[in-house]
Amino acid sequence: MEKHEYPSFKDKFLMVKSNSFKYSLAYLGCFLGFSLIAIAIVVDIVISKASFNLQNIARLYETNPVHWIILTSPFFLTALFFIMGKMITERELRIDQQLEKEKRQLTLLEQFINALENERFDTSVSSSFDNKKLAGQLESFRDKLYEGKITEERRLWENQGLASFGDLLRRFNGTEKLEDEVIRFLVKYLSCNQGSLFLLNENNSELLQLKACYAFDKKKYVSGCIAVGQGQVGQCFLEGETIYLLDVPQNYIKITSGLGTANPNCIVIVPVKYNEQVTGVIEVASFTKLDNNQVKFLEKCAEAFASVIQSARMNQNVKQLLNESQQQTEELRSQEEEMRQNMEELQATQEQISRQMEENNQVKLLLEARERVLALTTILSESDLYGTITYINPKFTEVSQYRPEELIGKGHNKVRHPDMPKELFKIMWSRIKKGEIFRGVVKNRKKDGGHYWVDAVIVPVFQDGKIIKYIGARYHIIDDMLAEKLYEKQLIALGIESNLILQD
Repeated sequence: MEKHEYPSFKDKFLMVKSNSFKYSLAYLGCFLGFSLIAIAIVVDIVISKASFNLQNIARLYETNPVHWIILTSPFFLTALFFIMGKMITERELRIDQQLEKEKRQLTLLEQFINALENERFDTSVSSSFDNKKLAGQLESFRDKLYEGKITEERRLWENQGLASFGDLLRRFNGTEKLEDEVIRFLVKYLSCNQGSLFLLNENNSELLQLKACYAFDKKKYVSGCIAVGQGQVGQCFLEGETIYLLDVPQNYIKITSGLGTANPNCIVIVPVKYNEQVTGVIEVASFTKLDNNQVKFLEKCAEAFASVIQSARMNQNVKQLLNESQQQTEELRSQEEEMRQNMEELQATQEQISRQMEENNQVKLLLEARERVLALTTILSESDLYGTITYINPKFTEVSQYRPEELIGKGHNKVRHPDMPKELFKIMWSRIKKGEIFRGVVKNRKKDGGHYWVDAVIVPVFQDGKIIKYIGARYHIIDDMLAEKLYEKQLIALGIESNLILQD
């Protein structure tokens, strides 16, 4: 249905003004017409030197037909001036109406911009705004502003929560009271209805013991154990991955309130994991759905709590070791006399150690020389267990064109060339995680987008029987054709399909 716009007071005023102007010009034309008639009669009578009377005027019209033409001038000039006035006033009226329309359009834009300044993001550009393309761009800009505001609010919410959670972890020395405070904080900050904390039993590694339970601003004094792998909680501990349930089975868990008992609509089960070591599980239940930002926040809190638990248990082990050390000290005191008797032997041993240290210094100098040679010929790097670069040598920066600060702290995929298939790196990680050495021909990417081939050897480094890092030694293959042939031969041996376009 079309929207009819009624003329405003200003429009009516302009219409009256334009009509007045038209009639004024018409009166002027009529006056000029009669003036022209009078002038023509006076001029002819003066030229003919006749007296001014009706008879002489009548004679002029009889002898000079031009006066009959001039007699029509009042009608002609009145019509002409009226039409001119009408055209001028209509043009002015159109200009005024266009200006008024543009003013209304600017007012609509100002209203929309003011709404955005006041963060009323549900406001849309008025349907009366004519420039639909600009309206669409403005509404798209509004949506981006709204998304940015939501993102910033979520980031601020997460940072404040992590800061508060960190303060909570620092306030408590023991883990017994901390367990209750942790689950209470998480339930309240996430606006959930209930939460539970399960930790691995120190005496039985097959059982998860319920350490804390919190619901509706109250601590629940309940106890229980769940076997590892039993139910969703046990499965979460076993797999070490977050479980997110929206379709909650009936009778899985009940949330009790003043209005009765109901099944939750959302359950999130997060492993308490740090350095890939799972020590427990946190489970929260809510009537409302938790978004991805809240789930990630819960995972970060669980990781921080896991580090505290592991530190506490480590401290407990240290105390136990200290007690054992004290007992050993008592035993050592009883052996002091025997040690005195062995002083001479120790002095001799010290002399031998001194000689050995001199030999070690020579070996050290030899190793340093070898390292210098390696730095000139070999592309070396070290990374942690997740592939994050922790060290590169000058040869690495020379070939890759990256500065050390551009690579350290980043993953090796920064220099990974897009031609390299993912299957090759899966095989590499599979081998080195098992403690095996991986060797292969790899195409890497330079900083300028170019490439270089290397014969890479990745070696796991062990400490106390565990892998603590990986060292990669690479030899630059200058000849691209040779490198491509070796690479294709390698893929055939590994059973990987090649997507590399060989050079002629």
